[in-house]
Amino acid sequence: MTLARGCCALMAATLLAACDTAQQPVEASTDSEAASAETIELVPVTHAQWSTTLADYQPNIVVVDMWATWCAPCVERFPKMVTLHERYANKGVTIVGMSLEDRDDAGAVAGAADFLVRQRARFPNFLMDENILDSFDKLDILGIPAVDIYDQRGKLRYRLTGDDPNNQFTDADIEEAIVSLLAET
Repeated sequence: MTLARGCCALMAATLLAACDTAQQPVEASTDSEAASAETIELVPVTHAQWSTTLADYQPNIVVVDMWATWCAPCVERFPKMVTLHERYANKGVTIVGMSLEDRDDAGAVAGAADFLVRQRARFPNFLMDENILDSFDKLDILGIPAVDIYDQRGKLRYRLTGDDPNNQFTDADIEEAIVSLLAET
């Protein structure tokens, strides 16, 4: 097991929760100027709901950023997702945030919602509403950050992960994938 996978597995194991109750969307509550101007929801979804929700974005290219506030590389890279949204939203590209916070830790979920407001993440944002280890398993990821990019027909075309420590993805890889899919239309 690589160090990165080991860290993510250890972090996920510490966040393991057994409760299967559904949550309501979490609205960020902060006193910042950004928060007063807008509300950004973090909408809980199960994996089954996610599969249906993902199809709702067709025929757009969909870029799914899987992240959590406990993941330093995710937090560091997140502003680039906001920039990509601003650059490509009017060109048939939908950026979607998928938070993998511990759904049973109200403070962590509220912190993620506040983070989205501070980042001005004006795109759809979801919280995987399942046990965290089950979430990783059902999403078929070993760790985060991870980015899935779907083409206009809803087919997964790119999976960018940090699973191979010798071959980490970059912000440029995400944008190159978007540009490549846009060129196909």
